Amino acid sequence: MKIMFPIHLRAARLRLGWSLDELAKHANCVTKTMLSRYELGVAMPSHDVLLKLCSALKVTKEEMLTSSDLNVEFVAFRKTQQLPVKEAERIKAEACWRLRFRWDLARILGATPASNPLPQYKADIAAIAESHASALREEWNLGAGPLPNLTNLLEDRGFEIVVLRADDQFSGISAWIDKRNPAIVVQFRQTDGARQRMDLAHELGHLVGNPSQKADEEDYAALFGGAFLFPEPAVRREFPVRRNRLTLAELKTVKAKYGISMEAILRRLRDLGILNQEGYSWWYSAGAVRKKEKMEPFVPTEAPARPIQLASRAISEGLVNVQSLSTSGDFPPDQLADLQQQAPKPKETLQQKFLRMTPEQKRDVLSKESVRLAEHYAQNPEEIIPDIIHDTDE
Repeated sequence: MKIMFPIHLRAARLRLGWSLDELAKHANCVTKTMLSRYELGVAMPSHDVLLKLCSALKVTKEEMLTSSDLNVEFVAFRKTQQLPVKEAERIKAEACWRLRFRWDLARILGATPASNPLPQYKADIAAIAESHASALREEWNLGAGPLPNLTNLLEDRGFEIVVLRADDQFSGISAWIDKRNPAIVVQFRQTDGARQRMDLAHELGHLVGNPSQKADEEDYAALFGGAFLFPEPAVRREFPVRRNRLTLAELKTVKAKYGISMEAILRRLRDLGILNQEGYSWWYSAGAVRKKEKMEPFVPTEAPARPIQLASRAISEGLVNVQSLSTSGDFPPDQLADLQQQAPKPKETLQQKFLRMTPEQKRDVLSKESVRLAEHYAQNPEEIIPDIIHDTDE
């Protein structure tokens, strides 16, 4: 069985954003050159060095020496040009680490997700994303109403959702696990979950859409995301006539109902010809966007449920401990505390119970045990081990 130590070592280092020099400094037990040899697979550390590396990287020895690995193929990485290369590598490494940890838990529990094929839509122009979003809603029997929790909806459809904190220049990544299971990684949007939901819907567009070279892939995904969260029938139901202006109250109401940002609502109204260009541009005049953002109602951020479900099962069945779960990156401190409370307490042995007793209690137990043994051997003399007497007078 092949040990994936070189791959796991590099992933554990990159997810912390460390260079080889930085790992050598934190571990203080091996040189940068030797670390490079470890990651290339041409050398293995001693047991002592391995433990020091694990301590520095805040992972367990078992995680570093496991033979399991996932083939995570990233489809699209949505970021700005200002995102540092080092941070981009860290985000990918963190995503792969969390996904591998989840799938290890799933294998232990016999709950590895089955392949759930997604429809694949071909597009010669980005505008066709509108009809593709409608088709996917129809296939999933979602109707044209609001989607209360997009994260849980996607999880129910077999997606792995990873929400992580990263540089503000990062938005999301879509990926395939072992070429068959979809995954989406998005930025944690603490201030407003509406943008996080749009990031999810946007990456969903990357996974189901296959735009040709004639169509801009990002334009397609952006249009798909807006149409999936706020489909045309719903838009026309909320805004039945063409408009030159919109009130803030209208935008607030629709945002709270559909969990979609005001910016995305305005874009949908413009693209569908309901709001004219002048009315659309007014919101983006000097200072209007900043004022709008301050007045937007808060949409709660969504969290994936699958990690805590897997961890809870594994903890309750005694298959893992909280310390190993803490290295996955998937669980905040409050969830780890809840899992610790849920962990089964180990049964106390008779020896441990005896050691907790007071001297008087111990004497009483020993006295009763002596009487019990005397009575037992009196009734079962054949069990008595005879003394061996050595005759020294020979």
